Amino acid sequence: MKLRSIVGELGWIVGLGALLGAFAVATAAVIAVFDEVDELLDDTLEATAQGLAPVLAALPPPPHDAPPTTHQAGHFAWVLLDAQGAVRQRSAGADAAPLLAQAPRVGFHDVAQWRVYGKAVGTDGNLLLVAQTRDERREAHTEVALHAGLTALGVALLLLPLLLVRTRRALLPLDALSERLASSEAEPLHLGRDLGPPERRELAPIHEALGALGQRLGQRLQFERAFAAQAAHLLRTPLAGMDAQLAIAVREHPELPRLAQVRAATTRLQRLVLALLRLFRSAPELQRQALDARSLLGELMLQGLTLSEGPPVPLKADAELLAAALLNLLDNAQRHGARSVRLSAHGANGLCLQDDGPGVTEAERLAILAALDSNTDHDHRLGLRLADLVARAHGGRLNLPATPEGAGFTVHLDFASAPAP
Repeated sequence: MKLRSIVGELGWIVGLGALLGAFAVATAAVIAVFDEVDELLDDTLEATAQGLAPVLAALPPPPHDAPPTTHQAGHFAWVLLDAQGAVRQRSAGADAAPLLAQAPRVGFHDVAQWRVYGKAVGTDGNLLLVAQTRDERREAHTEVALHAGLTALGVALLLLPLLLVRTRRALLPLDALSERLASSEAEPLHLGRDLGPPERRELAPIHEALGALGQRLGQRLQFERAFAAQAAHLLRTPLAGMDAQLAIAVREHPELPRLAQVRAATTRLQRLVLALLRLFRSAPELQRQALDARSLLGELMLQGLTLSEGPPVPLKADAELLAAALLNLLDNAQRHGARSVRLSAHGANGLCLQDDGPGVTEAERLAILAALDSNTDHDHRLGLRLADLVARAHGGRLNLPATPEGAGFTVHLDFASAPAP
């Protein structure tokens, strides 16, 4: 399952926020500039009218067949009307009809596609209309909007890397907290102290929650350690007493083989119970010693299983924990149809145990390994999990090498080498 990234999500939020913020500022600026552009263009029309009015007032009226006065054409035009509203003069290319579509008047007004400013000229009732097309204004607006948008986009793109870097830097304390948790070897009771004070206000609740969790786990571990020690003490004496009584009974009644079988089972039970109580402590203390795994396995063989002949398998391991691991592997082999097992050395300090059972498919083998790595149960292979725990307690691992189908089931146990004193 692919998890969502906080940095990635914040990056999108910051990036979109930067873009939206920049364009919001640009939009506000464009609106304000539009008003200023309109005011500036209106001032230009008014200034043009103010400049033309005295010039046109001083000129004599042209004859009716005279050509129009040459001035600007295209986006700009002017028309001089007499008191009766007739066109007296106009700029070249100026069509008076659109400008006269509404009743001419003094001041600003809009006519069709023109922005018009009217000004009285002289004392004869003449009226000067100076006009500019609205296309000219729209072109100015478009240029302003385009430049503002591009500027906003450029600013946002320049600021975005900086914002992302700052966002990533703001999350560094979270990474540091994760690293301290991953590398911490402190007792759970001291977890809150070893994490140190929070580097950010938002991390304070996490520190408090981890400290509280460490307190609960520490108290639970203390209880389990005390329980394991007490249980080992309480169970060791009666189990040893049972074994002693059975040993006497076997000597007194050698004709009863079932007594020997019961004693062997009691011995296995004693070793298994005491080893498991040690194993499931938070930090079992290993008592490594040189031993022969074949001899130890011979003492533990279950009824119905035989051990193939072979050379000694020397190991340096905790005999009690190794016995527990081997008992679980033997039980696992017998429950899955094995009748005999073979033992051999593997690596510098390990062993290989192979049975003649039906084995497993490649898919099942990989599934078992995945279950062991993820600490999840896998069918009824609890014996493999316990053996793996024993190997891990020694600093090693349990491995399941590939075995041809129908060639049985093979287990490698690596107990690692004891660290130098």
